[in-house]
Amino acid sequence: MILNNKYTMPYIVPTSAIDGLYRCTPLSFAALSQDLAANHYSSTGIFMPQLQKNGKIWIISKQHFEIYEYPLWLDSLILQTWAQPPKGVFCFRDFAYYYAKNGKKPSFTAAFRDFESTEQRSKDWDADILQQQGSLCVRGSTCWMALNTETNQPAPLDESVFGSLAFCSEHLEGRVFAKIGVPETWDRELVLQPSLLDIDMNGHVNNLNYIRWVLSAMDASFCRGKLPRILDTNFLISAQYGQELCCRSAYSGDGTVCTHSIVRTSDGAEVFRARTEWADEVALARPLRIE
Repeated sequence: MILNNKYTMPYIVPTSAIDGLYRCTPLSFAALSQDLAANHYSSTGIFMPQLQKNGKIWIISKQHFEIYEYPLWLDSLILQTWAQPPKGVFCFRDFAYYYAKNGKKPSFTAAFRDFESTEQRSKDWDADILQQQGSLCVRGSTCWMALNTETNQPAPLDESVFGSLAFCSEHLEGRVFAKIGVPETWDRELVLQPSLLDIDMNGHVNNLNYIRWVLSAMDASFCRGKLPRILDTNFLISAQYGQELCCRSAYSGDGTVCTHSIVRTSDGAEVFRARTEWADEVALARPLRIE
């Protein structure tokens, strides 16, 4: 549903999006942004296969996510995304994930009771309900380019790319797309190879897999008792199936920041760079209660 030029939809946190303590994961937040962007874009009358048929694709350049609170399993959320007016060849898209009204469940028992309620589920798409947003869980911003697949150059940003897309000038304030520095040494390295399941519709490694790899390659002792509060990503070049990659991590002395990098081992070219800031998990997520 489009509300004030923002694509808006309800969402109930499923089991596929949670960690071992029933909290929505950082990777799930990023995956939701990809789904929201695709849904919003399709609502303009241009679908991704149609864009590809015309020799164009969207590629992501940068992401910035700020996580204020981790929702739990079966919490009800309201998700929003909107496109900002482009600047040159760059297109920007923002995201906001809110608790729905009464969406922050007091216990798992209450959450499951609401989930099973046909009457409650039928109200999810009501426009009035979607505009009754609770507290903000996640805020994010992403930067994209439309690419001509024949020339590998930026495509003109016209109706063939945007369709009937309407813009919203609202944007995330503060430290967005800050430069990610490279440390002199790395604390941890892990070699991996993209599998067939890692490849997206453009024939490249799906952007979500880079995030999954860098978070999975971290030292468990660094992550213990903490959760990511900030996630910054830079997508530099596309990795392909069959290439060997090295995932590297460097930790700050105070244990609150990790710098991530993925390089191609054949020539040392950097494929992906990221930075995560971490905070005490107690400050970012409530425990699951069972009545």
